[in-house]
Amino acid sequence: MPLYNYYIDKRKNHKNDNYVNIILDYPIEVGDDYYLKVKLCDFKFLNNIYNISTTLMNNQFNIRRYSKTYTITGYTGELFITDEGFFDNQNALLVSEVIDITLHKSTITYDNTSLTYYNTNLITDDTQSYWVNILNDTPDINRKMELQDSYVNIFEITSVDEPIYSFDITFYKDSYVSGTTTPIDIVLQKFNTNSGVWNIVETQTITFANSVPQEQISQTFTTTSPLANDKYRITSYTGSIPFALYILKLQADKQLTIFDAGTIDTPVEHTITIADGFYKASTLKTTLNDLLTNYNLTTSIDQYTNKLKISNNNTSFTPTAQDLIDDNFQLDLVIPNIPNMLENWGITTSYQTYIPIPFNSYYETDTNINLINLSKIIITTDLNFQNKTHNEIITGNSLAKGIGNILCWCDLDIAPFTCLNYRNYEDLSYKIENKHITNIKLSFYNEKSQPLNLDNALIHLQIKKLQKKSLY
Repeated sequence: MPLYNYYIDKRKNHKNDNYVNIILDYPIEVGDDYYLKVKLCDFKFLNNIYNISTTLMNNQFNIRRYSKTYTITGYTGELFITDEGFFDNQNALLVSEVIDITLHKSTITYDNTSLTYYNTNLITDDTQSYWVNILNDTPDINRKMELQDSYVNIFEITSVDEPIYSFDITFYKDSYVSGTTTPIDIVLQKFNTNSGVWNIVETQTITFANSVPQEQISQTFTTTSPLANDKYRITSYTGSIPFALYILKLQADKQLTIFDAGTIDTPVEHTITIADGFYKASTLKTTLNDLLTNYNLTTSIDQYTNKLKISNNNTSFTPTAQDLIDDNFQLDLVIPNIPNMLENWGITTSYQTYIPIPFNSYYETDTNINLINLSKIIITTDLNFQNKTHNEIITGNSLAKGIGNILCWCDLDIAPFTCLNYRNYEDLSYKIENKHITNIKLSFYNEKSQPLNLDNALIHLQIKKLQKKSLY
């Protein structure tokens, strides 16, 4: 009874393939009086197969993301600078007044808004108060601040993080002078941070009737391309006038941008790749959280059920002039229909191509996660068995390339980097119909019929040549 023994170290040939092709030194041939049997004597493998990897096809999934884009349709204003916070209902100043007699200025600040009054004639004593309540809705001739008399004075407005849209100002004179009318040019300036100069935004001419002893003129100044943190000045550009000019009211509107209802953009699928490795529940959760940061999604695993929960932490999006796109308007989870991928995540009966992750809510899998998705190594051969091995592992599985006759399936240890030893103690061998063999191919699969690229294995394969029993 001739025996043909083959001792194979997979690292020598086909190290990173899912098969070993054994080229025989000499062909094995049998005539009609003989037959062949094949036996896998032993198999040893250092288990370094990751439980999530490209090989197992369970390391990638997609996020289908719908964004929503808003369009600016116009602008409007909303009352912004008033006496609220600056003065009480008795018109008493509530905030501190910072006086600089060197620069002849007095500044009051509330919240993020500062108002500075420059007057070289008046502001000479830092123990005095120079601001009165001209910020009220109703002008009052008993509350006035000088804009021009012997000197031209300046009101400066600075507001942090708010774009000012317009200024509502009431001007006042309280004396009779000769002549018919007096035109005065009032300018609105904006500080240019690049050049360091004050640019004129708008000039308006107000004309007083000289014969009227007390006269008020209200005017609105509109800013150009307002931005948050712009700094403005209001002053007179007329050289001299025959009376004292005051401001009775100084208020401002902030700019409000008007948007449309938004347009939902064409969805884009983003591929998420989990690095090959051996994962337990905690490391899988941490890794997913890192990968899903841009989508504002977080994962958690229930301590009692081991179900995976994916929470959508996106909040209501409010468009601004600087941010018109809601990147995460709608998010769908796209898990490929691969058996061990679904088992990893605990998705069973509810599987669908696109799984919505509800806004400000979560999606929870059907059952516990299962990261032990490789329990068998199946060794097959291209030799033609006389009695075919019964095989149901590829039923309904589109991933299978076609598994041949099975020599054995070996239990795989759960933990990585342990040694798998298979010895054929049962002396299993299979009668084959091949009459002429020049090479033998062994292939490796898991129980889900996915090819396994083993980078190491020691294999002892044996072919027996037996004589058929005579019928006579």
